[in-house]
Amino acid sequence: MNGKKIMTTLGILLLVGLGYFKGMGIYSSSKVVDLGLKDNKLQLCGEKPNCVNSFNTNIKHQVEPIKTSINIEIIVERFKANGLELISQNDNYARFIYSSKIMGYVDDIEILKDGEILHIRSASRVGYSDMGANRKRVESLRLILSK
Repeated sequence: MNGKKIMTTLGILLLVGLGYFKGMGIYSSSKVVDLGLKDNKLQLCGEKPNCVNSFNTNIKHQVEPIKTSINIEIIVERFKANGLELISQNDNYARFIYSSKIMGYVDDIEILKDGEILHIRSASRVGYSDMGANRKRVESLRLILSK
C-alpha cells in the first residue's frame, strides 16, 4: 500500500471512531437513569468502574463524604458556577448533570446533606470505564467547598 492509501484508510477509521464516540455522547444525553434516594441514602454504584459514591464501602467506588457547614443552597450555587447543571433540588438533596464539552457524554452527580456531612455520588451514564473522571470531579468539588 502506498502512503496516500494508508492515510486515507487511517482518516476513514478516525472518522468512524469519532462518529461512534459522538453517538455514545448523544445516547448518554437521552438515556433515562434511575436516581434519587433509597432508604435516605444515595444509590450504590454498580459493578462498572465509572462511578464513585460516599455510601459505597467497596474501595473501587468509595470516596470520603465532604465535611462542610455550608448550606445546600450555597453548595448548589458553587457547583453551578463550576459547570454543573442543576436538575432538581429539595431541602437536603440536589441532582446535577455534567456534559463533556466535545463528545457530550453525560454524568450524573447527586449530593445529600446530612448535618455537616455532604454525601456525594458521581457516575457516567454510558460506557464501562471513565478513566477516573468521576473520582477527579468529586475531588475538585471537594476543593470548591473548601475555599
